[in-house]
Amino acid sequence: MRPEQFLTYLKELLPNARTFAETGEKKYPFGMVIPRPSGEDRWQVIGQLSPAEKHDTPAPATTGTPTEGPPPPDTAPAPVWLAATLTTAAHPEIAAITVWPTTSGLTIDYHNGAKTFVRAL
Repeated sequence: MRPEQFLTYLKELLPNARTFAETGEKKYPFGMVIPRPSGEDRWQVIGQLSPAEKHDTPAPATTGTPTEGPPPPDTAPAPVWLAATLTTAAHPEIAAITVWPTTSGLTIDYHNGAKTFVRAL
């Protein structure tokens, strides 16, 4: 899943979320602002193609067993909350989600070998 596809998916999953383009943010090409009870979380989204992909061809959708887990508590730290939200949604392209241990972000691994890196701003 490429960054623009991931942002579309997040907008479907979280209807109150806004892309950086919608907020006028121009510093980062891909990003999302997600409102939560504790305030807004701002995320930069960076994609890594699978080994077989090229930028000039459409991304192949490869599905498999999705990640699964409980819904996130509203009070969870932002990366834990986002990871749990994505895990609960059980998208069939997502193979694994890893919260970064030392910085605020997460890595999303897809069944086709691609990755999305989501970094808090």
